[in-house]
Amino acid sequence: MPTSALKPARSRTTGSLHYRLRSLLVRTLVYALLVLFAIIFLFPFYTMFVGSFMRNEQLFTFTPNIWPKDGFQLQNYRDLFAELPFGRNVLNSLILATGQTVGVLFFCSLAGFTFAKRRFPGRDALFLLMLSTMMLPYQSTLIPWFLLMVKLHWLNTFLPLWIPWFAPAFGIFLMRQFIAASVPDDLVEAAVMDGASLFGIYWRVILPVSTPALTVLGILNFMNAYNDFLYSLLVLSKTHMYTAPLALALFRGSQITAPRYTLMFAGSVLATLPLLVVFFLFQKRLMEGIMSGAIKG
Repeated sequence: MPTSALKPARSRTTGSLHYRLRSLLVRTLVYALLVLFAIIFLFPFYTMFVGSFMRNEQLFTFTPNIWPKDGFQLQNYRDLFAELPFGRNVLNSLILATGQTVGVLFFCSLAGFTFAKRRFPGRDALFLLMLSTMMLPYQSTLIPWFLLMVKLHWLNTFLPLWIPWFAPAFGIFLMRQFIAASVPDDLVEAAVMDGASLFGIYWRVILPVSTPALTVLGILNFMNAYNDFLYSLLVLSKTHMYTAPLALALFRGSQITAPRYTLMFAGSVLATLPLLVVFFLFQKRLMEGIMSGAIKG
C-alpha cells in the first residue's frame, strides 16, 4: 500500500485520539466541579447531622469538630424527646402538609382544567386577575388573613393553614399551562360524545394525563407547607399543635444560660427525614414532570 494512502488514515486516528482525550478531560473537569459544589452544598447538612451527636461544649470549640470525639451518642435525641413532644410536632407537620397538598392538587387541577378547556365569558380576564395576585407581597395580606381567621374561630386548628391555601395562583397557572399543552381538544370532545359528564372528563381524562404536573406541584407544595413557620406562628399557640419548625424555633432552653443547639440539631435532623423520604420516593416522577414541562415548552 502506498505511503501516501497511510497518512490520511494516521491523521484521522490521531485526530480521533486527541478528540477522545479532550472529551475525557472536559468530562473529568465537569465531574470534579460537580463533586466540589455537591460537597459545598451538603456540608451544612453534614455538620447538622454530626453536631446532633456531639455535646454542646464540643460543638463550640475553637477548632471545629467535624466528627464526634466520643462516637455517635444518642443522648441528644433522648433529651429532645424528654423535653419536647417532638414526635407529635413532626406528626403535626405531616398532617398540615398532607392535608394542604391534597386540597391543592384537587382544586388547582380542577381550576386549571376549567381555564384551559372550558369557554365562558370573562375567562381570560379572570385568569389575568388571578395571576395578578402573585405580584402581591404576602405581608400586605397577612393582617387581613389573620383577622379573618379570628372571626371564623379557626385559631389553634389546621383550617387556616389548609382552606385558604387550597387554590394558590401558581398552582392554577402551572396546571392550566400543562393541561392546555398536553390534552388535545379532540380528546375532550370525544369524551363528551361518549356521554361523559364534566366532572367525569376531569376525573377520567384530565387527571391521568396531568400526572407529571401533579407530581411537581405536589412535591413543591408539600415541602413548602411542611417548612411553614410564619403562618403557623400566627395561628398556633398551643404546644400540642406546634409543627416541627415552630417547636424548634421556640425551643430556647430557657432553663439554662445558653440555647441547647445540639438538641436543635437533633430535632432538625428528624424534621428533615420526612422530606428526604418524600423526595426519594417521588424523585423519578419529579424529574419526569420537570422534563415533560421543559420539552413541551
